[in-house]
Amino acid sequence: MFHSFQNLIERLKPKNPRLVYYCILLSSILMGSCLVLLYLPLPSTRIPVATEVYDIHHNLAATFYSQNRRPAKLSQIPLFLRQAFLAVEDHRFYLHKGINPGRILKAAWYNLRHGKLAQGASTITQQLAKNTYLNQDRNFTRKLKELFYTIKLEMEYSKDKIFELYLNQIYFGHGAYGVKVAAETYFQKDLDQLNEAEMALLAGLPRGPAFYSPYTHPRAARQRLRITLLRMLECGYISRQQYESYVRQPLVLPGLKTRNNTAPYFLDLLQKEMARLFPGDPELLYNAGLKIESTLDLKLHNLAIRALKKGLPRLYHDRHGLIQPQGVLIAIDPDNGEIRTLIGGTDYAKSQFNRAVSAWRQPGSAFKPLVYAAAMSNGFTLASVFDRSPKTYYTGAKAYRPTDYTGPGTTGKITLREALACSSNVVAVKLLEKLGFDPVIKLTSQLGFSKPLTPLLSIALGTWEVTPLELTAAYLPFANGGLYYRPTTIRRVLDRQGLVLYQAAPKSNAVIDPGVSFLITQALTGVFKANGTAANIGSLFQRPVAGKTGTTDRNRDAWFIGYTPELLACVFIGCDHNERTLPGTANRVAAPIWADFMRSALADQPPREFPIPKNIRLIDVCQSSGAIATASCPRHSEFFLAGTEPKTYCSQHRFIQIKVCKLSGQLPGPYCTRFETKVYPLGEAPNAICDRCKEPTGLIHLFRRLFRRIKAEPPNR
Repeated sequence: MFHSFQNLIERLKPKNPRLVYYCILLSSILMGSCLVLLYLPLPSTRIPVATEVYDIHHNLAATFYSQNRRPAKLSQIPLFLRQAFLAVEDHRFYLHKGINPGRILKAAWYNLRHGKLAQGASTITQQLAKNTYLNQDRNFTRKLKELFYTIKLEMEYSKDKIFELYLNQIYFGHGAYGVKVAAETYFQKDLDQLNEAEMALLAGLPRGPAFYSPYTHPRAARQRLRITLLRMLECGYISRQQYESYVRQPLVLPGLKTRNNTAPYFLDLLQKEMARLFPGDPELLYNAGLKIESTLDLKLHNLAIRALKKGLPRLYHDRHGLIQPQGVLIAIDPDNGEIRTLIGGTDYAKSQFNRAVSAWRQPGSAFKPLVYAAAMSNGFTLASVFDRSPKTYYTGAKAYRPTDYTGPGTTGKITLREALACSSNVVAVKLLEKLGFDPVIKLTSQLGFSKPLTPLLSIALGTWEVTPLELTAAYLPFANGGLYYRPTTIRRVLDRQGLVLYQAAPKSNAVIDPGVSFLITQALTGVFKANGTAANIGSLFQRPVAGKTGTTDRNRDAWFIGYTPELLACVFIGCDHNERTLPGTANRVAAPIWADFMRSALADQPPREFPIPKNIRLIDVCQSSGAIATASCPRHSEFFLAGTEPKTYCSQHRFIQIKVCKLSGQLPGPYCTRFETKVYPLGEAPNAICDRCKEPTGLIHLFRRLFRRIKAEPPNR
């Protein structure tokens, strides 16, 4: 027996021991690899999720996406909708471990009986694995990968998490991904507003969105709805009575509607800012599911659209069918540079050209406040007097002669305050000539203008090209006390987990002295008064407001930029190719649109005064000389930057002409009859009443005295 056992061992002994060794080693490596792969973390999912953009009141304003998908948490999805999906897709989802062998056999038997692939055997976990990590190829290798990822998903996530991922991942047709967007796309409702029939239809759509859409195949959609409800009845989710009730519920189809981004020109600028903030990932905006808290105010945006639509003149349609002229309206918060609304044209569908940031146009007289600000920073005052008489300037053989509107009260001397309010061209050029180009060039470079300033006298009248957004931002220091902010569209950017990726921290540059800013604002309040260029809209405002018109040569472009302490706004009107004359100057074309918008935008805000800086002095000055007013001067009160106020009294009105009694040289009394006019130095004029002429004199007065005496004596009897 021993020999028999020994013979058996000899027979079992491998002829090639090395081969056995290699087989064991290879098996160990394969088993180890499988174990390592199973316990390694899942690769990151690349399911594109739409980015949401909110306005300052947390209203959803827009979405950016490559696939229109906005996730919903499982707790936000109605129980009935979840049960409907389980019934039609995988009713044993919470019982199996990702693979349902019974369902595989059942589906195979059904398909063999009917001779076609009528039923699928994939569980919800398998569908999630396939749609998340794999392509749609049908081969054995892909099936093995699907099995591997299914096991990994079940190991990594809870059942609820897998179900949530699935409901947010699947495609429903018409560009809608996930249940949240599907409800909005098909029914224009939130998930919690759907009725049972609508939820049943949504659950049935992923099996064939192209065949079951109620908009393209209403009969097939109704049949699919019945099948879903019947499956829910079979699975015990609903009763027969509920089935009969739900199957008769109407499907209210409001029409397919994709979300139109409300402020497209603003959002174009926001996209550029996102590209600047996150230069390394250009797809981040469209796939990462970010939440962007923008600076947009949808309420103000709608008011701006209304004002622009109401006031914009309509001259003709161009070859693209676009109304001309086009309009721009920009509103910015002066306290931080946040853009509240930005409209770059009247029809984004026909023209995506953003005139607010890309149209280079001459600002006309709207540029003058910058020249005045540079002058006030270099010793000039609002009381500085200039002659309005035209002057000719020569550059080589070229003559330049700016003129003003000729009419009553448009000649003679004028203060800088009055010159800015009435927009005198002659004074603006004379001021630039005295000031020099360097202070203006330095100021414009500090205010963020991208094009360098050309040193010509005509720039005082706005012949240098700017964009509407650049010019609007240049007025920020006037509205907020001298600070320049780079305009922004973004407050915060958060990722899908709510972590802050970017937090705006507005950085200001002090480019103008607060006192100079206040002086320019004071002068610009005069634009709305009797002799100002926008007096036609002055009566519409019962609050402190400042602004400036701007009209270019032959009325080709019209501007109005104005502000209160709360809001700064700019309106620009002009034809795209500068080919037509506008039907009026800026005060008739642009200013009414601005006034309409600002009145509506500030209707619920109490008026605020422009704060007076500490370095401002209020002095009574002579109307004609600009010096400190004497008692006899025609005077007005004027603000001055500390150190620039006049130091001497008016020399034109230091003498006084008065009528005095010729006999006494004193002020005439009641009995004085002889007078003369004399000139006295101020403070040396007589101030006593004549006491020499105690009784009337002259022939008439003699007869009067005689008559009184006769009347007083008794008659002789």
